Amino acid sequence: MRSTMIEDMLTIVSRHIYDSATQVMSTASAMIPANTFCIAINDRLTTTVLRSYNRRHMILDEGLVVDNEDSYCHLVIEKSKGPLVIEDNLTHPLTREMDATKLVGGCSFMGVPIVKREGEVYGSLCAFDHNFYSYDEKEIAFMSSLAAFFANVLELEDAANALKDAHRTIYSLAEEKSNLLAVMSHEIRTPLNGIIGMIDLLQSTEPSLEQRQFLDIAKASGDSLMAILNDILSYSKLESEDKETSYHSINLQACVKQVHDLLLHDASNKGIELYMDIDPTIPDLISVDVTKLHQIIINLLSNAIKFTDSGSVTIKAEALTESADSPRLLLMVKDTGIGINAKKLDQLFQPFSQLHAPSRSEEYGGTGLGLSICKKLAEQIDGRVWLVESSESGSCFALELPLLLTEADVQKAL
Repeated sequence: MRSTMIEDMLTIVSRHIYDSATQVMSTASAMIPANTFCIAINDRLTTTVLRSYNRRHMILDEGLVVDNEDSYCHLVIEKSKGPLVIEDNLTHPLTREMDATKLVGGCSFMGVPIVKREGEVYGSLCAFDHNFYSYDEKEIAFMSSLAAFFANVLELEDAANALKDAHRTIYSLAEEKSNLLAVMSHEIRTPLNGIIGMIDLLQSTEPSLEQRQFLDIAKASGDSLMAILNDILSYSKLESEDKETSYHSINLQACVKQVHDLLLHDASNKGIELYMDIDPTIPDLISVDVTKLHQIIINLLSNAIKFTDSGSVTIKAEALTESADSPRLLLMVKDTGIGINAKKLDQLFQPFSQLHAPSRSEEYGGTGLGLSICKKLAEQIDGRVWLVESSESGSCFALELPLLLTEADVQKAL
């Protein structure tokens, strides 16, 4: 895999990691009415404020670096085995003489350590309030849960950085494809599953309606990151694995119906109708690499649903039999979505291409790999994917591949 492509992949992962962390920071601020929240990382000498949120009164800036002897984060790590709660930093024996107290001013404080799975302390998650807010037990328990969440997020960032180092070494040895995939699958999926699992636990704690809305957003961020990772891994496998095909006899209508039912929930959630129209003249059984066909249909339909805000998405299949020697199967996916910018049509099917307007990138997200994966899969089964038409009224993509009916047809095609 090309060096720049891998760097692009890891950059996407890192960006979404910090987007998720920022979202959870907002969730904490909405659920606990203190003024300031921060994530601080700690080494043997200094403490650095990695992320901060100030509600009304500026207490801490992101990027602030202080010596550990002047760090509240270091107090959490060194002076407390669990959460550290200080009702008044001006009178508390741990903080009243510290230079940091002069920096932040009089306030109440709560801090919980961020500890990795191996027991290494990474830093702390802290809350400050200049009106001396009193933290209750439920809020302390909630902050402890968020600290566990952030431990997974930060491990995920460590994994991405480790992957960059691994890539440079592997690339120089011309072995980066298989090794990088193995590292990505294990090192990123494990902490990401921990993040999603932690959100599931938080959702089971009977939060208020507003709190549940914030948790739902955090859960959606984690699911989005997992989907992005899956796209990256799928594309990477196409780049690194051999291009062997495996043909089996299938019923096309049943295959399309399976994908239809799989994505029907996503379409229904957006108020979109999802239709399928299979030409009855197509033989009951055709021979195809069902895994690759299945993935192409999923990607095309998923894209259509993603970029359609109202109306419908339809998948249509018909047989092209003008030539008796080489009949073809044509599948078309048509939507009533936002269409594709005409200036970006030349970027279709290119990896990491975001074809929607930059102002809507946060709304639609993704890696820009779906169509690129479709193109490679189609080529592997002697087919092609292309854009039939696109306008403000919607788009239509088509897949054409050999209509193979018997073992002899398959052997001839191969």
